[in-house]
Amino acid sequence: MWVENMFLAIKEILHNKTRYLLVVFTVFLISYMVFFLTSLAVGLARENRTAVDQWDAKTVVVSSYANKSMVVSTIPQKQYQQYTDDKNVAEVGQMTVVSQLKNSSEKINTNVFGVDWKSYISPKLTAGRLPKTNHEVVVDDALKNDSIKLNSQIKINGSDKYYKVVGITKNNSFFAVPVIFSNMDTFRELKYGSSQIKNISALVIRNNKKINKSGLTQITIKDLVNHIPGYTAQVLVFSFMIIAMVIITFLIIGIFMYIITIQKISLYGVMRAQGIRTARIIESLFYQILVLTATGAGLALVFMGVTQFFLPKTVPFYSDWLAYGVLTLAIIVMALLGGSLSMRRVLKIDPLSAIEGE
Repeated sequence: MWVENMFLAIKEILHNKTRYLLVVFTVFLISYMVFFLTSLAVGLARENRTAVDQWDAKTVVVSSYANKSMVVSTIPQKQYQQYTDDKNVAEVGQMTVVSQLKNSSEKINTNVFGVDWKSYISPKLTAGRLPKTNHEVVVDDALKNDSIKLNSQIKINGSDKYYKVVGITKNNSFFAVPVIFSNMDTFRELKYGSSQIKNISALVIRNNKKINKSGLTQITIKDLVNHIPGYTAQVLVFSFMIIAMVIITFLIIGIFMYIITIQKISLYGVMRAQGIRTARIIESLFYQILVLTATGAGLALVFMGVTQFFLPKTVPFYSDWLAYGVLTLAIIVMALLGGSLSMRRVLKIDPLSAIEGE
């Protein structure tokens, strides 16, 4: 029976191509906007946290006053030195800096992460090698967009020293900017003016070790990410925009299908007079909505796949196909719910009145 109803729905769509093409185009625009906003939201979120995700750790210890933020955390040596012999605990130093390629006037916002090259949070390289001196660094490959590559010489925070890029890593950004990795001595010279000041920003822990010490706070990776300045606000703004667009789908499809239903009242009256059950008419109506919505959302997915090849690499765009799948299902469900607005009108059809045009 469902095959017959589906056939009836498709036949009706093909018979009135122009009318239903407008519905498909509307669904396509809404779906494309939802997918695009989702890609931007996921892209921005990733740029805030990919360096942290690369640690594959469970918890982080920051200073108590820092309000769970590594950006403003500073831990003196006397508070952390007793934990440094544990291979599951890694020191990290973080600071936001401005970098500049040698012989270039362009200034680039970046982060410096000070790490021990032998620790488990040392960056995984895609090219080059790990540094051997204080004047060698590893950079995220996103800096290629600013012409920084292997063997480039860069200046950090206007210092007179140049640092040679000897390694390239991938997917390491924090606070929405690429990360430059240095050893701890270089980090301390940049942040505190001397490598003799043994402060760090945080301890990164990959097992279930608990640290209870005055002046320190142990938090989850999720807490750390949520306290990156601006991160939560960005996620909430995009989430509400996406939800609003999905709800708009319900309203628009509901209005479209209601208008189309009213225009076909006489046809439905004839069908009822011929003995076709109301349930079959309603089922056919919902199959129409399913076909139209799936077609529009499917076209939007195709265009999303094409879009990513034309956007500049500087745009924080990330294709999350799992999210697209969930959102496609949500759009279809909302469209079907919108179509239910027409159901009451169909149920109340009187064959004689409908045929007479009343």
